[in-house]
Amino acid sequence: MFQHTPSQGDLSFSLLLRALRGITMWQPIVVYVLATGLGFAIWEALSQWSRAELPVLVGALFFLASIGVGYLGAGKVLIYEARGERLPGIFASLGFGLRVLPRLFGLLLVEALLLFGIFLVETLAFALCKLPGVGPYLFLGIFPMAVVIDAVVFVLAIIVFNLSGPALWHGESVAKSLGHTLGIARSKPGSVLLMMLLLTVLSMGLGLIVSVVLYTGYSMAMSSALPLLANVLRDPGDWILQIFTLLMGNGDVFGHLAAGTDASGSSLFALGQGLGLVIATGLIFILPNVVFLLGMAHIYIEALELTAPEDV
Repeated sequence: MFQHTPSQGDLSFSLLLRALRGITMWQPIVVYVLATGLGFAIWEALSQWSRAELPVLVGALFFLASIGVGYLGAGKVLIYEARGERLPGIFASLGFGLRVLPRLFGLLLVEALLLFGIFLVETLAFALCKLPGVGPYLFLGIFPMAVVIDAVVFVLAIIVFNLSGPALWHGESVAKSLGHTLGIARSKPGSVLLMMLLLTVLSMGLGLIVSVVLYTGYSMAMSSALPLLANVLRDPGDWILQIFTLLMGNGDVFGHLAAGTDASGSSLFALGQGLGLVIATGLIFILPNVVFLLGMAHIYIEALELTAPEDV
């Protein structure tokens, strides 16, 4: 059906190198930025339209939904790359994210309910330990068993949660996504967890390299501009504090970016400097994240070939 090379007996370490292909892919970045940008614009517009709690809450929900749409749409591009198929278009990916968004919420709800059910059963078991006479003896067996069970559940939850997205990108329903991810977690927990750990280390290392490169670029640009524009440029520390304040609040975006400058054209210099810092900061998080998600897509496809090849 597609050109992906099947694994031979276990997960392939070569998928780590294939995951690095994500750093050159602009399509998932565009999809994610378009979706979240629209959601943030709606949130900002509703916040400016009315300071009442309800419009702000509705805007925040729109923004959260846009994050889900961007995640699913970008994932659609990444799963096509992992399967060796021709990549879908930007708007087709956004449409996919919008259609599959209810599945994402449904899958997260089911997973949360499963974890809550395990917690509830464990709590009821510990309630038996309060029985007079036999309670301490029950605790002697229940507590060590709970330690082991919770450790296993923790590992399975990590695998299932991280592979839930690729399962939805692959076009699975909620039931199939949960079934496949649980099947992978049960049959290949060690190798899958190891690959996830190595992929995390790879992404973090890449993030460090990207941050050094972009910070160097920002510093070089500042060194070139500062001798001529020292009177209109601002301390980068001020921008970092301002961006943090912006992320934590719902104020006017452009008002925040232009705050603290003169009414003259110096505000445009400050705005340009701030946008440069925002773009650099965004790329530091986006590029390693794309590599991580592409690696997860490869892990899911290869694990699915081993556990349920008929559904690949």
